[in-house]
Amino acid sequence: MKIKSVFITLVLMVMISSALFASGPKLGTSAAPELMIPMGARNVALGGANIADIGGSEAIYWNPAGLSLIKGGEATFSYLDYFADMKISYLAAGTKIGRTGALGISLQMFSVGEVAVTTIEAPEGTGEILKPNFMTLGATYARQFTDRINFGISLKVISEKIGNMSASAVAFDFGLQYVSPFNIAFGLTMRNFGSDMAYNGTGIEFDTQVPWSNPNATTRKTKLDMGSAELPTSLNMGISYDYKLDRLQTLKLSGVYANNSYAIDQAGVGVEYAFNKMVYLRGGYAMPFYPEDYPEGYKEDGQFGATFGLGLAVPMGGSALMIDYAYRNMDLFDANQYFSIGFSF
Repeated sequence: MKIKSVFITLVLMVMISSALFASGPKLGTSAAPELMIPMGARNVALGGANIADIGGSEAIYWNPAGLSLIKGGEATFSYLDYFADMKISYLAAGTKIGRTGALGISLQMFSVGEVAVTTIEAPEGTGEILKPNFMTLGATYARQFTDRINFGISLKVISEKIGNMSASAVAFDFGLQYVSPFNIAFGLTMRNFGSDMAYNGTGIEFDTQVPWSNPNATTRKTKLDMGSAELPTSLNMGISYDYKLDRLQTLKLSGVYANNSYAIDQAGVGVEYAFNKMVYLRGGYAMPFYPEDYPEGYKEDGQFGATFGLGLAVPMGGSALMIDYAYRNMDLFDANQYFSIGFSF
């Protein structure tokens, strides 16, 4: 019955996703684009390709089903100096709760730095400085239905604030993993499926004179209607294969296809070499998928190309310290450099 339930869930996810993306690439700008900035040095180094069997707290971002593979407790902190003084901090933690499954939390803080306020009357700046801040708080539940099938779901609350204007939304991530008897794993995720976002606040209020009224009459408060925007939903399908070179060395090959609602679709491949489950070397490549199907401007939207990184897992009794680094190329700005540190217990 458990396997049947998971299969039905998988079919429903594919059907819903097909309906969402059947119309092809959408034009325009999505809400909360920070949701599409990859988090976690390990999978970034693999070109985002490993969603099929990624496990632990880092799986909360990539595939919540992988949180079910956690053995005890684990926490991971990642930092990214993005570009143009923008900085991103990401914290994910999870714990096993017996046979019930695993619970996790995540927090992404995205700061865009200081922005000078300009107006038509003061194009050089009014002297006011804004410090926009975007935050995403998530809670995740994952469970192993069998020794081969994992399922996970995340609830995320997105909050954005710019001056006296703010916006919020609620989104869900769904994830499935299946591990075959042949060291081949399959993964499926649907990310950022939720409500639209619209800004609100005193920044769109102003005093206006009532038409045809006495010039000396009291003005009325008027408020503009703000349009809403959809979240950047995506459907991701991945596969991975573990190959043992010998008793101490293993090689993991991964691949992923991402069908995005507001960005060009892409495919990614990654390879990870592990020595004694302590030293890791990683590389990946992300590429646009059928870019000719998109308008010209869309071809420059994604950040494609090679990625690489390395990791170190230091055993500490029954615990372990994990340190990871990733390098991700950007076409128009300096390359992204990710730093992650994790601790399992």
